[in-house]
Amino acid sequence: MNKETQLDRMMGILSITAAAVLTAADYLLEFHSEYGLGTSVVEPAWLTMGSWRFTLSIHLCLFMIPFYLAGFFLLHKALSRTHRAAAVIIPVLFSYGVIMGSPFIHGVMNLNALVYKSGVRLGISAEVLTDLIENTVTGAILPGFLFHYIITWIIAPCALFFTIISGKSVFRRWTAFLNPLVFLIAGTAGLKLLPSVFAYLAPGAINKGNLAMFTLVTVKMWKRKAEPD
Repeated sequence: MNKETQLDRMMGILSITAAAVLTAADYLLEFHSEYGLGTSVVEPAWLTMGSWRFTLSIHLCLFMIPFYLAGFFLLHKALSRTHRAAAVIIPVLFSYGVIMGSPFIHGVMNLNALVYKSGVRLGISAEVLTDLIENTVTGAILPGFLFHYIITWIIAPCALFFTIISGKSVFRRWTAFLNPLVFLIAGTAGLKLLPSVFAYLAPGAINKGNLAMFTLVTVKMWKRKAEPD
């Protein structure tokens, strides 16, 4: 086995591990039978969820999100075999969006839960805390949140989906569905159609999609030759 193959395998394993850990981080934040079923930013379910979950969730994201870059670099190497433009654009969009927004957004969501839960315990009214989180905090981060979300989890996955489904990659066409946006759509639709079931399945939908995507790339590159086909 040459050094390049060893490096490919190491990057694949790191990115898969990171996606699995970040899925767990999302479950720590979101796993509750009542979470995500309403339209409010504030989740009353926070009051019955342990504060340790939100703290641990923050740290799992902070320490593991950098390893996503290994997966995106491996994706670049796979795409570059057949589509050099896509090989640059798609991983760059994924990487920039993740670095710019993922730890920040994930951290704020967990801090919102900690502030709400602690504030209610200290006697601050739920209405005041809801106003603070939904208007002041959310209003402050909304532009960055939307930019991060659109770049990272809509534009980049769409570009990857159409690159694969069109046959312009080394991947089989059906694997286009192993995509974070597809998983997000399925989780969101499931919450609307079968909320009692998808309240347990939907958390971490994006990172489950990342796990599938990184696994796909890792399997494809596992025995890759050092030279292009």
